Amino acid sequence: MIPLLFRDDKFEQPGAWEQTLGETHFHQRFLHEEDLIYCETLMTVHGATDIDAAVSRIRAPWDWWEHGRSTDFVTHEDGTHDQTLAPVWWFMTRVGVRTFPPGALPGLKGQRVSILLSGDFSGVSSMDVYPDPGNAALIIRGRFHGVKYEVPLIPDALAEGLHMEAESGTMPAPFPKGTGWIGLLRLLEPAWASCGRPGREQGVSVPG
Repeated sequence: MIPLLFRDDKFEQPGAWEQTLGETHFHQRFLHEEDLIYCETLMTVHGATDIDAAVSRIRAPWDWWEHGRSTDFVTHEDGTHDQTLAPVWWFMTRVGVRTFPPGALPGLKGQRVSILLSGDFSGVSSMDVYPDPGNAALIIRGRFHGVKYEVPLIPDALAEGLHMEAESGTMPAPFPKGTGWIGLLRLLEPAWASCGRPGREQGVSVPG
């Protein structure tokens, strides 16, 4: 098994980071000119404070992943879970996702779910949940800590971009909008949960 080597140090250092800001909910960045994928997605869940509820969703089947498909969910005796994720159900990409029991996130008063990826993406990932300082909100932070894209003939930069767009629901045509973490946001943010898909009158920006 690949050791769980986290490279949070890279995310704390200046570098050739390229960033995108997605209106109300998403802020993403990736490290340019790296052989392996180092990228980060921050999603702000407004009005939410229950860290355990978010962690529970992350460690459950990812049936919240919009326009994707989670299959073969298995719970092991050591507390890990395995599943296979199709980020877009009709596309060829398949990723094995092993989630580990949550641990403390020092300095941020939150929790980290460690993730080991296999299949078309392989390596160490993490999803962190912690309070948004000064606001009644949670931050869910996903990081690729040096992940390898395993599909030949497709450039890593293209795979990295599509991965980040899949998480934030901003994939280009012919892929659908509103993929990925939008479903998790819908479950956890009160404005979404109360009325399904709120419009601008609720002050929620809906990708796509």
